[in-house]
Amino acid sequence: MDIGVLLNHTLVIQAILFLIFLFLVNLIYIKPYSKTVDQRNARILELNKEAEKFREEAAHYLQEAEKILAEASAKAHEIIEKARKEAKAEADKIIAEAEREADEKIEKVKAEIAAELEKAKAELEQKVEVLAKIIVEKFVGERK
Repeated sequence: MDIGVLLNHTLVIQAILFLIFLFLVNLIYIKPYSKTVDQRNARILELNKEAEKFREEAAHYLQEAEKILAEASAKAHEIIEKARKEAKAEADKIIAEAEREADEKIEKVKAEIAAELEKAKAELEQKVEVLAKIIVEKFVGERK
């Protein structure tokens, strides 16, 4: 029993049919699939480049926003400091005005007190003179 492979025309026809089958499968399935995969890969690369560009833009905008925020913070601090200085100057001015008014009132009251004191002294001197005359008259009148 010798099982040998005989080369005949059916084997050649089967080989040709197999090659035709491979050609058709390649033409119908493999090439469109490969084309689709290549297109998808190209689109993915394009989207990755675009995403990287957007990341760079976002980083740039973030830096600009941080810069603007820092400038705004500095301006706000400057405005607050200026307002604080103005408020202190206004408070000092009000305090100085109040002290000046208080000093004026004190001087006015001192002057009024001094005037009343002089008036009281004058009245007292008059009364002392009258009393002194009365005492002298009584004393002189008793001696006579």
